[in-house]
Amino acid sequence: MTKDKIIQATIRNFAKYGYEGASMRKIAEEVNIKPASIYYFFENKQNLFIQAIKVILEHHFTSMKGTFEQYQTEKLHTIFSELFDNIVRHHTSNQEETKAYVLMVNSAIPEIKEEVRNYLATYNVWLVEQLTEEIASRNPHLDTSEIKEIIDYFIFLGNGLFWGVIIYEKSEMQKNLKQATNLMNQYLNQSLGSEKDE
Repeated sequence: MTKDKIIQATIRNFAKYGYEGASMRKIAEEVNIKPASIYYFFENKQNLFIQAIKVILEHHFTSMKGTFEQYQTEKLHTIFSELFDNIVRHHTSNQEETKAYVLMVNSAIPEIKEEVRNYLATYNVWLVEQLTEEIASRNPHLDTSEIKEIIDYFIFLGNGLFWGVIIYEKSEMQKNLKQATNLMNQYLNQSLGSEKDE
C-alpha cells in the first residue's frame, strides 16, 4: 500500500537526514511517486512525521506486549530476562526506526514530543500494571512499595539497554544484556527473600 510505503520511506529518510534533511522530494523519489502525491495521504510534512512516529511506537508496543504475553506464565526471573532480551533484539533489528525515534524526539516539532510523551505514559502504565499483577500474585508477602522498587529497577536497567543499543556495537550489547540480566536476577533474589519465584 502506498501510504505504508511512504511512512517506511519517511522513517528511513528521517534516520538518515533528520527532520530538515528528510524532504518530501526524497521520500517521494524512494517510493517512486510525485512529491505532490504525498499530500493525498498526509496533510503536510509535520503530519507525515507524526504518523511515522506513531508507527514506530506501535511496533515497539506490539513487540514488548508479545514478549510479555509469551512468557507471562514463566517465573519472574524469566519474564524480566526475556523482556530485556526483547529490548535489545527489537532495537537492534529495527535500527532505522530506533535512530529515527531518537532524532524525532529531539526534533523541533512539539507535536512529536507530545506524541512520545503520551505513548510513554500509556506504555509505562501498561507495563507497571502487568508486572505488578504478576509479582503480587506470586509474592503476597511483598507490599506495594517493594513491588514498585522491583519494577523501577527493571525500568532503570531497561533504559540503559535501550541507550546502549544506540551507543555500542552488537558484541558489546550482548555483554551488557548479560550484565543487566544478572543484576536483575540478583535484585529479585534479594527482594523476594526465601519465597519461591513461581
